[in-house]
Amino acid sequence: MEQQFNYHVTLHKDNTYSLAVSIDQGYMLPEDFVLVAELAKKHNVGKMMLTTEKKVSFMDVAAEEVNPLWADLQETFGERICNPKGKITVCPGSMYCKFAMAGLDNHAMGRKIEEVSKKHNAGKVKVGVSCCPRNCAMSQIKDIGVSANVKGWVVTVGGNAGMIAKVGEKLADGLNDDELLALLDKVYQYIEENKKDNERTNKTIARLGIEHLKAAVL
Repeated sequence: MEQQFNYHVTLHKDNTYSLAVSIDQGYMLPEDFVLVAELAKKHNVGKMMLTTEKKVSFMDVAAEEVNPLWADLQETFGERICNPKGKITVCPGSMYCKFAMAGLDNHAMGRKIEEVSKKHNAGKVKVGVSCCPRNCAMSQIKDIGVSANVKGWVVTVGGNAGMIAKVGEKLADGLNDDELLALLDKVYQYIEENKKDNERTNKTIARLGIEHLKAAVL
């Protein structure tokens, strides 16, 4: 059923759908919420929800309203819509948070990681981008975790918040922006080439071993 839609949706048990959209990585203007509410009314959306990934989720959407709603969202917000392959969550960062490491812009980095993700078919890869060791984007329990300390960016891999929770293993630290993006490109490529079907990243790493991943990307 989902193949008929122009955007990923989730089927509910009552045969309605939910559509979640990330606008400016979740850091929206007050007037944006007015526009979102107007679109929800226009397309007879039953309920709405703000997700843990800072997305606006339209719930109880009828099948015939999914594509028109998505088209209106694209027309209204354009390039402000973040649409990675996978899910990318960012913390408030240096624009708002006093703990954020100086000189690191996690919102810009989130957008750059989004572009890296689009180069690969690695499936459902969740990424958290945090601008300090406090990990407000829950980076350490993501497939790929990006956080920061006084030395630069830190990368962890294989985290999981599902039925069997797992903290990711450190892959590298002290990276600048270019080094981070180059490493993430290799990690996405590794996942794309080594996962089996819909296997999540932590299971791929458990099956092949963390040293196998390190040998391929470091």
